Amino acid sequence: MRHERRPEGATAGLAAVLVGTVAWGSTAIFVKEIGLAALPLTCYRLWLGVVLLGVLLLARRRPPNLAALLRSVLPGLFLAADIALFFSALKLTSVAVATVIGALQPALVLVVAGRLFGERVGWRVVVWTLVSIAGIAAVAVGPGVPHGEHLTGDALAVGSLIAFTGYWLVSKRVIGASTDSDHYTFGVMLVAAVAMTPVALLCGEPLGPVSSADGFWLLLLALVPGSGHLLFNFAHRFVDVSVSSVVSAGNPIVASLLALVVLGEPLDAVQIAGGIVAVLAIAAVAQQAADRSPARQPERAVAEDEPIDNRGSAAATCL
Repeated sequence: MRHERRPEGATAGLAAVLVGTVAWGSTAIFVKEIGLAALPLTCYRLWLGVVLLGVLLLARRRPPNLAALLRSVLPGLFLAADIALFFSALKLTSVAVATVIGALQPALVLVVAGRLFGERVGWRVVVWTLVSIAGIAAVAVGPGVPHGEHLTGDALAVGSLIAFTGYWLVSKRVIGASTDSDHYTFGVMLVAAVAMTPVALLCGEPLGPVSSADGFWLLLLALVPGSGHLLFNFAHRFVDVSVSSVVSAGNPIVASLLALVVLGEPLDAVQIAGGIVAVLAIAAVAQQAADRSPARQPERAVAEDEPIDNRGSAAATCL
């Protein structure tokens, strides 16, 4: 048996990562606009995601299957923790600080990507990663580092960072040639929603009533950032986890700009300069990913007993 590479997927994968980054960048705006407490909000958001993805699967005549659900248990628990902690952080600290802490994820991913996935992480990717993180940090903390009550929010954001890194790596491991992104994302959302329901019921915060304005923002929260999960889970098949995580670090740039326009959170000169640096660094990483993608390498067949380089492939044995 011989395995065929799918070089055409490299461009689609990078496009999915870029669009998914913009979608995820809008999360903080919706959370800030919703008056519900963080844990009830998390529960509603997850169940809305389950309903929307379930409708999508039924419309495509692809009902959920048990195998996909079983593979979704661990990443679903990670996702529930990530969303709950991140929403809680946003209720206590600024959009910029909460999102820049999450942007440190590439540093964690780079530590383990090579060992877990066999991905070759070159020194240029490492350098551009550090540059992008520095630029994003300038965007987030240009006006000054938060103190006092914001510290709890910052600590929750760190917890969200760790949980999301676990979700990211587990997803990369789980998603293989036999696991499509829509079934997987539905399973993850369902597990996360089931796990969060007792937490929301026991947290002591009211679950309702939900105003019409909150209902509108909740629906957008499920539709827009929620689409990012489908896009990134699709991209895991074609894009190195070390690269896609760096591109997704543009999330704070999107979030800070939206916070400026929608919430009136100002950006100073340091933040603007940091944003430009971060965008250029992220673009450099994406370009290097394209340069070393299978589409730009001579095609060849791989024998069944030959190790398969998992760059751009979903056949990795991790996340």
